[in-house]
Amino acid sequence: MAELTWERMGRCARLAWEHGVESWENATRARPGVMTGHLLLGVVRQPECAGGLMLRRLGIDMALAASITEFELLHGRPVPGHGERVEELWGRPHTPEALRTMELSLDEAEQSHSTYPIGTEHILLGLLAIPEGIGCRTMAYFGVDYAKARAARDEIWGLLKLTE
Repeated sequence: MAELTWERMGRCARLAWEHGVESWENATRARPGVMTGHLLLGVVRQPECAGGLMLRRLGIDMALAASITEFELLHGRPVPGHGERVEELWGRPHTPEALRTMELSLDEAEQSHSTYPIGTEHILLGLLAIPEGIGCRTMAYFGVDYAKARAARDEIWGLLKLTE
């Protein structure tokens, strides 16, 4: 299996991750580390990237998705002892679910090609594979699951096949 490195991240995925980290750093309520909800905020706030296009293809109101995710991050009740299990990724603490999301995003990118960069579409699919995460629960609220997101991704990628 390939190693999850910063260099493997595509431009949009880097922007999404940085936005998620910024959301965590600027939070008014302390959280143990970057959570899947922060990663989802990063994807939602990059609407011109593949993950954002997928969500819009599925009819998601991006502003509402961001507001609900922010609400969950602000008012959600932490699981006792959960905050003690953070791990570092690129100099920032991540919950186990957020770290697993990033690992799964690499797996998703690897399905395309062993050197394919991680994109927001891969982060979104990684989020949806972790049902206990805020990101997956938020998307479930909107009726989005892994299969629907993958189908939307496949439709968008189908447009990228040039016939000229």
